[in-house]
Amino acid sequence: MLTRLFPHPNYAEDQPSAYTILMIHCLHRGFTAGAIVGLLAPLARSAFSTILRRPTLAAPLPWTARLLSSAAIGSLSGTALLAVGTTGRMWGREEIEWKDRSWRLLGNQGQNHEDEWSFGGAVLGAVGMGIMARRGGGSAVGVPMWKAIVGGAAGGSVLGTVGHVLTSSNSVEDVEKKVIAGEGPLKPKDVS
Repeated sequence: MLTRLFPHPNYAEDQPSAYTILMIHCLHRGFTAGAIVGLLAPLARSAFSTILRRPTLAAPLPWTARLLSSAAIGSLSGTALLAVGTTGRMWGREEIEWKDRSWRLLGNQGQNHEDEWSFGGAVLGAVGMGIMARRGGGSAVGVPMWKAIVGGAAGGSVLGTVGHVLTSSNSVEDVEKKVIAGEGPLKPKDVS
């Protein structure tokens, strides 16, 4: 996604828009990470309620509404946390450090593919849930329109990430073979 928007020069020192690239990447990762937590939270709550045999205090929402609502809140929370975390981590850093990190992100093919899958899934999820919510007057999915769209984007982002992982050509066995053969970034040490 980012490689389509920003140029990738030959040297990190020449990287334009370094602040923007790094922040977009971190906010995108925060969105997906928060969505994963948000999607797992209702499952954990349901499991604990079943194990402890305690009824929930509120009237239960349908599963779709519960997942959408939790994914929306989780993804927005993850985005906010990573915005603060990235700002804190990079506070006071030299411009070259921002450029170097951004340049390495743009040069990482695996990361770029994952970004495209995740972003594509988020767009499809948001559009799909937006259409469903709009057709039903906002009540078709049991949550407000904004939660339907953001929750759909969150779920789509997670599914895009899972899709990328499942279709990735770098299996553990392939990486091990390259390492043993002395190819790739990890080379075996000489044992003499």
